[in-house]
Amino acid sequence: MSVETFVDGWTPSPAVTAAEQALVGAVIQNRENVEAAADIVRPQDFHSPRHSVVFAAAVELAEHGKPVDPAAVLNAIAASGDLARIGSNAGPAVAELIEHACVGPAVPYHARLVKADSNRRALLEAGQRIQQLASRPGYDDETDPDIARKILEDSLSAATDRPLLTAAELVGPVMDDLADKSAEQTGIKTGYADLDDILPGMRPGQLIVVGARPGIGKTTIGLDIARHVAVRLGEHALFVSLEMSHTEVMHRLIAAESRVDLHRMQTRDLSEDDYVRMAKGVPRIAEGHLAIDDTPALGLSHIRARLRGMARTAPARLVVVDYLQLMATGKAENRQQQVADLSRGLKLIAREFEVPVMVLAQLNRGSEHRQDKRPQMSDLRESGAVEQDADVVLLLHREAAANPESKHAGTVEVIVAKQRQGRTGSVTLGWQGHYGRCVNHVQPWSPTTALEGR
Repeated sequence: MSVETFVDGWTPSPAVTAAEQALVGAVIQNRENVEAAADIVRPQDFHSPRHSVVFAAAVELAEHGKPVDPAAVLNAIAASGDLARIGSNAGPAVAELIEHACVGPAVPYHARLVKADSNRRALLEAGQRIQQLASRPGYDDETDPDIARKILEDSLSAATDRPLLTAAELVGPVMDDLADKSAEQTGIKTGYADLDDILPGMRPGQLIVVGARPGIGKTTIGLDIARHVAVRLGEHALFVSLEMSHTEVMHRLIAAESRVDLHRMQTRDLSEDDYVRMAKGVPRIAEGHLAIDDTPALGLSHIRARLRGMARTAPARLVVVDYLQLMATGKAENRQQQVADLSRGLKLIAREFEVPVMVLAQLNRGSEHRQDKRPQMSDLRESGAVEQDADVVLLLHREAAANPESKHAGTVEVIVAKQRQGRTGSVTLGWQGHYGRCVNHVQPWSPTTALEGR
């Protein structure tokens, strides 16, 4: 169907009309012209339905290895039942196209003119649909901005088709990249030494999922990593908090960075030593580059807007979202589809802004019914799409949460359940819940560990 049907009042320029005629006139004469044009345009890119039908017939002949000439094209159109769309005088119409045909070397030039006009019409159509969405009586400020964003993204996707690259063209840059051992190439470290031994850094475009049952420590881990990136590495990071206010987030940051008891901070029962510690820790936080967004029930479009704003001055190097199931979604058939839309949207944000996105997610009660209580990827709520979209899945297990007498009290296990570009495994971190943080785990001294450490 021609885009002309959707874009009210749009008429292409005489130059575009001439380009369509010249291009279609050229492709119906030989297969080489068809192949050159088909690398750039598709049948639906033509404004004229007649040109679209003729071009589609020529492409179909070429794809099946058949000769392409005016007679063959007319036969193909007749066989498809589209002859009426050309008009009652199909033969003279095709002959007219041949009269306006461009020569072979000019095919790409005319094809690009046709493609540019098609992209322009797609944007116009998107604008009209967004205008209708925004002006309807039932406008929903929570979901409609996301719908509008998707309409615009869909219209732009066809306009930004990437050229097909061969392995020969790619191998050089890839080898240069492998030879570059800089932090920029290896990704951003989490700050946990044992975890960084398994993960080769958090890379731009990655979706990293941190799953845990409530109260196990997913917010602690997420905020710890964001603090490490912003304060220790001096990089810009965005922490999106849908569960806590910015004040609560700041309490955790100050407690973790200053090693001040979080409970005493909340009850305002701070000692002189606590203030001395905070006097050292708070300036480090203030000099860091952590932005906090505590907008409740925000959606994907809101995160995109924040990242676009940051990109104008200091692009984010890490985004942490706390947490997935609290995000606002558009209308969908069921909760699984809503979570799938959010998961896919976060992955697209990671790729669009070239930034690792870490999203915290709640697990279901599946692990509570197993003997060892250790979580699995299938425990992710509405897990199918999340498992598929994630590049890395980290699952948290803290045995002492269920059994305070456990010999593993004071530790949290981080299970690397999935890593698309690396190995899986698990590491143990020190749990300092009173400070609202985790640290690199140091094993208690014993004759065995002393010998192992030699």
